[in-house]
Amino acid sequence: MLMLIGGLSTGLHAQLGTTISVQGNQILGPCGDTLLLRGVNYAAYNWGWSPGQLFIDQIAQSGANCVRIPWYQTPASGTPQTTYADLVNLDSVLSQCIQHQLIPILELHDLTCQNDSAALISLADWFTQPGVLSLIDKYKHSIIVNVANEALYVNWTGNPAAAEAIYVNTYSTIVQTLRNAGITAPIMIDGPDCGQNLDILASVGPTIQQNDPAQNTIFSAHAYWYGFASNDSATMEAKLDNAIASGIPFVLGEVANLQDDQVLCQYSLNYQALLRICQVRNISWLAWSWDNDGCADRQITTNGNMSSLTTYGDDILNNIDYGIHNFSPARSEYLFNGGSCSTPTRVAAAAIPADLRISPNPHQGAFEIDLGQEVPAGVVEITDLAGRIVHSHAFAHAQVLDVQWDAPAGLYVARVVADGRLLGSAKVIRQ
Repeated sequence: MLMLIGGLSTGLHAQLGTTISVQGNQILGPCGDTLLLRGVNYAAYNWGWSPGQLFIDQIAQSGANCVRIPWYQTPASGTPQTTYADLVNLDSVLSQCIQHQLIPILELHDLTCQNDSAALISLADWFTQPGVLSLIDKYKHSIIVNVANEALYVNWTGNPAAAEAIYVNTYSTIVQTLRNAGITAPIMIDGPDCGQNLDILASVGPTIQQNDPAQNTIFSAHAYWYGFASNDSATMEAKLDNAIASGIPFVLGEVANLQDDQVLCQYSLNYQALLRICQVRNISWLAWSWDNDGCADRQITTNGNMSSLTTYGDDILNNIDYGIHNFSPARSEYLFNGGSCSTPTRVAAAAIPADLRISPNPHQGAFEIDLGQEVPAGVVEITDLAGRIVHSHAFAHAQVLDVQWDAPAGLYVARVVADGRLLGSAKVIRQ
């Protein structure tokens, strides 16, 4: 039997302007802007070994709008303890993410691929200790709290039905505990079976979401799908569509080119087909990993700097079909505007296109913006990445806008504002 925790409090629901929140499948920024998360996994401080090492500025140059940060309550034996024990280090990571307009996704790595519900509940209490609560509150406008990495099994047990109930009850208990501690930021929950099982998330995600007093839960599957999806693009597509149909907000929290089994880098993954599907369906994803992986061929960079992209890293950032740098996802409007909502909050996200459809993109001085519906009047604004308006013009009674605009090659942001509302925004590449 799946447990439904009673007494849901509407007072804890995330409010626009205070945290990232969810609405159906969508993830919304504090200003109500729809967020398509595209970023990387990065173990700050080289998994604890180098307290002086932070590459947040380099990650920001990749075009990413978020970074998932593995952290530890109690590092494994042989790993430096002091780096993770000092919350000043964590504050430094989080503050640099905000400085560089990156959404930080903070996760605990202690119970990776372990099946111990009691230990998981105990681990999650780390988020409720005063020092950590203070940091979460400090960055609540942009932080996502990822409870644990790849914990609990369902299909990998002898009794999947019973294990599914344990999975739901365990995470429902954890979410309730975190809400009782005053955390209103979104809570991210990894799928079972070493994070791989998106099918279970699609099945039980709505129940866990309903059990969240703040109704602000995001789900994360890790796409090591050599076995789970038979490394087959049609199977992957079906599983993604099933998750979309369930109505849950989800992210592919780890996407990689290689999967470990008996040895590191054992299986080649069909990740390129997967990312092409994600591009078409506007699915959020995070690549593993920026640097310092046990499998060197799975690193995006060799030494943490943008100048040291690996073959895999170059593809993740620059592939013409899905590369993060080529299709730089919109930054959180709140972070982009330095901690404010410069335009009035959008109306319900479902009523207006979340992201502008622009073609061609890249362009050579002329492009079209399809608004998806006729708009009586408005203004097109083109800004550089510092937010400076470099071109604007008004329009009336239009669905498709023709923009003639010459500028140096580079990356810009197109925004359409009508009746005091931001209708949508998108990155524009000038060749």
